[in-house]
Amino acid sequence: MSSEVPLFIRGAVDTTPPATKRSKLLRVFGGGRPFAALLQSMSTQVLVIGINILTGVLTARALGPDGRGAFAAITTWPQLLATLATAGLNSAVIFRMRKAPEQVGSIASASLIVSTATSLVAIGIGVLLMPMWMARYSPWIITFSQLCLATVLLNSWQMVIKQGFSGSGRFGRFNLSQLLPQLLYLLALLGLIAFAAMRVESAVLALLGGGAIALCVTLVLFVREVRPRLQGAFCELKAVVSYSTRAMLMDAVFSLGTYIDRIVLIPLLAGRELGLYAVAYSFSRVIQLSQPAITSVVFSHMAKVDELQSRVLHDRALRMLLIGLVIGCTCLWAIGAPLLRLAYGGEFAAANTVFRLLVIEASLGALSQVTAQLYLSHDRPGVVSIIQVSVLGATLGALLLLVPVYGATGAAIALLAGGTLRWLCLLGGVSLVLRQRLPGLLLTRTDLHYLIGRIR
Repeated sequence: MSSEVPLFIRGAVDTTPPATKRSKLLRVFGGGRPFAALLQSMSTQVLVIGINILTGVLTARALGPDGRGAFAAITTWPQLLATLATAGLNSAVIFRMRKAPEQVGSIASASLIVSTATSLVAIGIGVLLMPMWMARYSPWIITFSQLCLATVLLNSWQMVIKQGFSGSGRFGRFNLSQLLPQLLYLLALLGLIAFAAMRVESAVLALLGGGAIALCVTLVLFVREVRPRLQGAFCELKAVVSYSTRAMLMDAVFSLGTYIDRIVLIPLLAGRELGLYAVAYSFSRVIQLSQPAITSVVFSHMAKVDELQSRVLHDRALRMLLIGLVIGCTCLWAIGAPLLRLAYGGEFAAANTVFRLLVIEASLGALSQVTAQLYLSHDRPGVVSIIQVSVLGATLGALLLLVPVYGATGAAIALLAGGTLRWLCLLGGVSLVLRQRLPGLLLTRTDLHYLIGRIR
C-alpha cells in the first residue's frame, strides 16, 4: 500500500488523465473486488431502504394506524414462511458455489429443487395455522391472507436466485434482485394513489405482485447467466442439503427472531397499536442499510480464503459497521420524533419511544449477523444455531411476559434484551469456540489505510 500523501492533502493539482480516473472508478464500483462489491451493494441498499421508507410513508398515510396494522398482519406471513422455507439454503448456495465454482449450474438447480419442496410444506402449514393466529380479524381478511400464501414459493425462489448471483460473483445482478421488487412495489402504490384505489387488499397485492414481476425478470437473467442445469443437480443435492441442514436451525431461529415480535403481537394487540409498532419497526431498520451488503459480500469472500484472512475480513467489516451504527443511532435518536410526525403524520408520533428502542436493537442485530459470518466461513453453523435457539427462547419468554402489560413498548424492550444477549454470546464464542482473539471494536490506523487505499 502506498504511503504517499494524497494530492488533495498536499494541495497539488491532480493531473491524472480522465481515462485513468474512469478506470479507477470502474475498479471501485465494478463489483469485482471485496471493497468494490461492498460499495456497490451498499449503494443499492441505500436505495432499497429509501424506497422502503417511502412505501411505508405512503401506506401509513393512506391506510392510517388501523389499516397499517391489518396490512402488517397479512404481509408478515408470506415473508416469514418464505424465509423459513429457505432457512440454511441461502448460506449453502454461497458456500457451495464458492467452494465448487465449476458446479455453479448444478448447485443452482439443486437449490431451486430444495426451495420448491420446503415452500410447499410451509404453505400448507401456514394455511392451517392462519385462522388461529389471526382470530382478531374478519373471516375475509383471514381468507385473503391464506390466498396470499401462494407467493411463499415465489419469494423463496427470489431469495435463492439472489444468493445464487452473490455466490457466483455477480454482485450487480444480486443488487438488481434486491432493488427491483421494491421499485415495482413503489410504482404500483403510486398508481393506486393516483386512481384513489388504495385499500388494505390493493396495497397487499401491490407488494406481492411487484415481487412476482421482479422474479420473472431475475429468473430470466439467472437462467441466462448462471445456467442452472439438471445434469449433476441430484449429485449436488447431498452437499446442499447437508450444509443447509446444519445451518437451517441458525437461519430459522434468526428468522423467527426477526419476526417473533409480530408473531406474538398479531394475536395480542389491536390493529391500531400494531400499526404504530409496524411503522416504528420499519422506520428503525434504516440503521441496517449496510448490513445485508456486508453479510452477502463479505461472507462470499470469506468462504474462499483461509481462516486467518477470513478473520481479518470479519474484524475490519465489524469495526467499520460499528462506527457507522453509533453515528446513525445518535442521529436517529435526536431527530426520530419530528421525522415520524413529518413523514407518517401526527397519529404516528406516539411510536417514538418504541422507535428509539428498536433502533438500538436493529444495530445489535446487524452486528450479530456480521459476526455470525465468521462461524459460517469456518464451517461451524451449528454453534450459531445453538446461540440463536437460546436467545430466541429468552426473547419469546420476555415478549409473553412484557407485551400483555406494556404492549408495543414491552415488545421493543424484549427485542432489545434479546439482541444484546445474542451479540455478546457470539463474541464470546469467537474466543471459546473458534479459539481466536476477540475482535477489536475501535477503528485502527490499518483500517483507515485500507479504506483510503481502496478508494485511491
